[in-house]
Amino acid sequence: MIRGLLGSSSALALREGLDASMARSREIAHRVANASNGAEASFEAALEHALDAEGVDLEVEMVRLADEQIRYEAMGQMLQKVYGQLRASMRSS
Repeated sequence: MIRGLLGSSSALALREGLDASMARSREIAHRVANASNGAEASFEAALEHALDAEGVDLEVEMVRLADEQIRYEAMGQMLQKVYGQLRASMRSS
């Protein structure tokens, strides 16, 4: 019975959402990292190189990363609430 509760569709969907969000964040971070050249001497030079990198708009990628971070945090909080409700229902039984 407990296994069924912990594997409920909402908890499962939230866990899968967290995994997907983490994968998207890694992809974005990978694109940003590849856009910069490690040989650059200063932050300004690295930023300029990243802005000029073909196919990567650093500003767009950073907005996407911030969006994923917000989404991940929200799903994490919802999952905590689901587990909190499960704990409360088990205590009251």
